[in-house]
Amino acid sequence: MTAPPGGPYGQGPYGSNPYGQEPYWGQPPGGADPYPPGGATPYPQTGPNPYPQPGGPVPHPPGAPYPNAYPPQPYPQGGPQFPPGGPGGPYPPGPPAKGPRSNLPWFIVGGLIVLSVIALVATLMLMHGGNNHSKPSAAQTPTTSAPVSPPKGSGQNATDCTPNVSGGETPRGDTIVAGRLSFPASAAPGWTPFADDQNPNLIGAVGVAQEVPGANQWMMTAEVAVTNFVASMDITAQAAKLMQCVANGAGYANASPTLGPTKTSSITVDGTKAARVDADVTIADATRNVKGDSVTVIAVDTKPVTVFIGSTPIGDPRSAATISQVIAALKVAKS
Repeated sequence: MTAPPGGPYGQGPYGSNPYGQEPYWGQPPGGADPYPPGGATPYPQTGPNPYPQPGGPVPHPPGAPYPNAYPPQPYPQGGPQFPPGGPGGPYPPGPPAKGPRSNLPWFIVGGLIVLSVIALVATLMLMHGGNNHSKPSAAQTPTTSAPVSPPKGSGQNATDCTPNVSGGETPRGDTIVAGRLSFPASAAPGWTPFADDQNPNLIGAVGVAQEVPGANQWMMTAEVAVTNFVASMDITAQAAKLMQCVANGAGYANASPTLGPTKTSSITVDGTKAARVDADVTIADATRNVKGDSVTVIAVDTKPVTVFIGSTPIGDPRSAATISQVIAALKVAKS
């Protein structure tokens, strides 16, 4: 099946570094150091101080403004000194230290306290009068909202091909599981766990995948999922329909797929009845450098119905053997 350009199986999700080779520091091209050791710098360390101290000579003509220095201070360090008994000189005397004070603020504070007490008493009286434990009126009776219907396609209600319903969470351990169907990731050594949000009619699809050596953006996959077909569709019909949907689905988009003859058989998976369909899906896109896939769909009679889907390059016995190994390791959880 196709792999998204720059997808999760490449060297990195963002391609090559657009900013060139790291690191981003060091000497500039050519090896020249703009500040050689011991060399001259744009900020000389010696020479006359252009900013003389207050009170010292000011390098400017007499009567000119003071652009870079302050004139001598009129007071000694620590600020102006006042004689005992209060300020002198041009400063007017301040207000007397003691004197009569107005009683107006106390009247204001007292009035606010009285108003607060009155408001508190009124509130308590209202609360006491309303607490009569009466039976709630019809307007007060709690109501419950109507149950929200699941979105279309999220349950087992499909009779034909639909888009993918949902991918599961990418597996992190050794067990790849969807519904009651599972297999160990170790059954496909070296393959990478993934969540499938492309193949049609699948709910919570997860699996493992591997790039096809020598191909252009082409993957071999093994996955499990729950189907969204109606429960009245038996497992043989589900397996056959899903094969058609997969062949015409997003996994073969823009590759001009053709579904070949199908082979249907009845099998058991971990003691549970199942239906298997095998077929080749050839493609006309020569740039992929593969003929297409040998696809296997197994529908297992669980509630709800679960499926296994495996795809490997046509004519690749080694990858086909890996799919057979995964199928042999399928497990069905007992209800």
